[in-house]
Amino acid sequence: MRYPAIIRFSAFFTIIVLFSYCKKPTEFKEIEVDNLFSLQVPVYLHPTGDLMPDNIPNIHQYDDSLGNICLLIFDTSRIGFEIPTLKIFYDSMVANPVMDSAHILAPELVKIDNDSAYESEITGKHNNARLFGELAAIASKDRFYFILTWSSLDRRDVLKQDMYKMLHSFHDMSHLKK
Repeated sequence: MRYPAIIRFSAFFTIIVLFSYCKKPTEFKEIEVDNLFSLQVPVYLHPTGDLMPDNIPNIHQYDDSLGNICLLIFDTSRIGFEIPTLKIFYDSMVANPVMDSAHILAPELVKIDNDSAYESEITGKHNNARLFGELAAIASKDRFYFILTWSSLDRRDVLKQDMYKMLHSFHDMSHLKK
């Protein structure tokens, strides 16, 4: 039995559409930073010094060499630090966003690596580019951490799961690994 051309074309078109929308899962690697923490990051992210000035201490910077996705991790000791609570630390970190017209969703209190964390999403503009990002402020026993990952707003659907995985793979090295 021969199928009419329209049915063959429809079947061929459906297969092409299905293959084009099937996203290959992102491959991740674990990075350990200064014996303080580890994090799962996409294999395409690499250390950089181009996102923030080099003179800012305790900033760990990663990007994909093309600037399509960026990751900043800030860590600081809680010992002798003037900020007493996670909420105050979170508020201080998001108080002056570098994005124009920044909109930060209300933070959600979650657990990351068994530590309390405030997690949120940010959108805005920087140099006329529309951006979105995922962020988390984490309070471990001895340290505060702030993680921010961002990209172009038009890549949100493609990258949101990868960003979520990065934030939630955070592990403070002072904890026993699960």
